[in-house]
Amino acid sequence: MRSRHIWCVILTAAIGISAGCGDGDTEPATRAIDAAALDSGNYATVPRDIEASRTETSGARQEAIRIGNATPLPADVDGKFAFKTSIYWDRRITPGDPTALPSLNTRDFNDLTPGFIAGWYSRGQRREQVGLGTGLDLYTLRFENSALAQAAAARIADRQQESSPGESIKIPERPDARAKWNPKSRYLDSQLVDGPMLLLVHVDDPVSEPVDTARLVDLTQQTFTKLIEGLKGYTPTPVDQLRSLPLDVDGLLSRTLPLDDQGKPTDRGDLSMALPRQAALHTDHYPTLTKAAFDDAGVDLVAFSGGQLYRTRDTKSPERLIAAFIDQEAKGYKAIDSPPHMPGVKCFDTKDSKTSKDRYSPVCYFGYDRYAARVQTSSVQQLYQRTAAQYKLLAYGH
Repeated sequence: MRSRHIWCVILTAAIGISAGCGDGDTEPATRAIDAAALDSGNYATVPRDIEASRTETSGARQEAIRIGNATPLPADVDGKFAFKTSIYWDRRITPGDPTALPSLNTRDFNDLTPGFIAGWYSRGQRREQVGLGTGLDLYTLRFENSALAQAAAARIADRQQESSPGESIKIPERPDARAKWNPKSRYLDSQLVDGPMLLLVHVDDPVSEPVDTARLVDLTQQTFTKLIEGLKGYTPTPVDQLRSLPLDVDGLLSRTLPLDDQGKPTDRGDLSMALPRQAALHTDHYPTLTKAAFDDAGVDLVAFSGGQLYRTRDTKSPERLIAAFIDQEAKGYKAIDSPPHMPGVKCFDTKDSKTSKDRYSPVCYFGYDRYAARVQTSSVQQLYQRTAAQYKLLAYGH
């Protein structure tokens, strides 16, 4: 699957991307799929007005994305943290979307963080399976000012100590940080304030014998350095301007298949979003591999909703991005037929019924112009209709 030439031949012939495999300039892509012949069921096929979905939490959620786009990946701190665990993509934290901090639960969050505006969460692991290697959790939380961030840091550290007592540890290069080592649970929790940003780092090591706490302290120091460096690229939006932050970028989200009721896993409403490149990488199961694929394809924007759309640099790049995604997931999937009247669209079903159906649910990929589409759902019949609807959304008006 790694051969660029093979994939170029397959996708060019099947999806109709013309002259996309040679060097130099090419004509605009042509498309062999007849949208009128596709069965899209009752799924949306007309772009929607994303601004119509704006709520009171929308501005803070968009600010969270801006923070996420300036936050380094755990793999940016250390390339060994090459895996992410959770299936769902949303990493945003707001007062309306609180998170469970280490040793604490979600109900504690807003009580401990007066003045909190928005933030981002990311996790990386050294092994794909939980509990088989060191894990690194990052929380980048923005407050109204530094004083409120300092107060929240103290409250969080005190509550963590009450909930899960541990030993105070110094972070040599960050004397203003507060850190606690829990030898029973084998993790190090640290807090550092940088202006209005509260940076929380959680490192757990469930397997080393004995645990090298000096290594975990050094990793925490590296993480704080990377976080502060990355967040220099973030300029806080004034609180009174949060509502002006756009919900869509270049109309990409409006042309992404909307979430249906089954695709909304929480009571937080529609969590559809468009993410710039760095923020999108935080959501990926294999962030290091996907970062390389993004670099190769020139991905700069990703939309997440009932499907996923990736905007690449040109009409030749979607095929390579799709090939990279298929390579990453090959161990969990078996190839199945394309949807009716959609020759060349690459579709897969769960290879082994014993594996997680959430992790390896039926999926289809296709390219359209400079966009790569990924559609995933619980049944093949539903998948085919949703893939047809996603194609019609991209083809609408063309």
